[in-house]
Amino acid sequence: MSYSRPDETWGHEPPEAARPAEGPAWGETYPEEPRAPRGTGSGPAASRKAASRRPAPRRPSADTGAYRAAGADGREDHTLPPPTPPLLHRLPAVAVVVVVAAGLVLGAQMERPVYAAGIAVLQIATVVLVTWVRKIDGAWVTIAVASLLAVAADWVAVTWTPVSLLPVTVLLALAFGAAVAGQLVRRTHEGVTESLGFTMVLCVAVCGYACYIALSRLGSAPPAMYSAVVAAGTAVLAARAVDLVMPDPRINRQVTRGAFGIVIGTMCGTASAAYAGLVIEGPDPKHAAIGGLLVALIAVLSDLACGYLSASRRIDGAGTAPNPVVSAAGPLLAFAVTGPVVYLLSAYYMID
Repeated sequence: MSYSRPDETWGHEPPEAARPAEGPAWGETYPEEPRAPRGTGSGPAASRKAASRRPAPRRPSADTGAYRAAGADGREDHTLPPPTPPLLHRLPAVAVVVVVAAGLVLGAQMERPVYAAGIAVLQIATVVLVTWVRKIDGAWVTIAVASLLAVAADWVAVTWTPVSLLPVTVLLALAFGAAVAGQLVRRTHEGVTESLGFTMVLCVAVCGYACYIALSRLGSAPPAMYSAVVAAGTAVLAARAVDLVMPDPRINRQVTRGAFGIVIGTMCGTASAAYAGLVIEGPDPKHAAIGGLLVALIAVLSDLACGYLSASRRIDGAGTAPNPVVSAAGPLLAFAVTGPVVYLLSAYYMID
């Protein structure tokens, strides 16, 4: 059985010149072809001279499978649907999913400062890579505020007694104020709204990673956390694996992610959470399946969001980040956004 990619450039083709009718219309005559002047001859030399005077034909549009990256003039057109990245450029996402999921599960059994140090590395990597994918104005404000918040949130998640998300929430509110102050001290105020909103999203993401540290300190919650992390990791991994085999049809023409991967990934994440509830002592299988469905859906959509960030930057004419960077930033953002959901489900729903 073979799989053929559909032509999804429909509506983006360059306009073609209308062909003439079969014969001249009533009262209409076609212009005669220019004749060579007398004395020029009609041999091969004359034909070569006539061909040299003709205008050079236009280069055809560059085809890349079912998608084109260049228009009719041969130049790159950032408004056209981009081609699917090569296989090697899509493999970093699979490696990142395995490393992060294993690190969150196995690291919870280590000392809390060591676990917090590993979480801090994931937080900084998320801030840098996601900022690289979007390339907003005033990126230094985003990186500075989110990095300082990551260190502070990890510290209170390790030391605060009793375990609570209240200090992390307070730090998040202070980070919002710091982000507004950082926008005011910028020399130029271009893209202030987008930069401020993007900074707030990354602040929520780094606090999401801090939720794993706080959750690992609760006595009966870690088994439920393992089930939720397995659901998120399986959902993103299955979605990325399906995209390697069936990248089309896309979820959107401008986003290089397949629609089948999103659906199949969510289903696999739900099934893995239910199975983890049977194997791991603690969460009820029924509760684990329902919680796994929510976690898997949020993880897959957060991973997909990086594709939309890259597409919006390319459509704006600002270029794109390298494909491996976009591929690796998606899973990092997915585990970050699912952090608060995993905490609430594991602490108040999935455990008995």
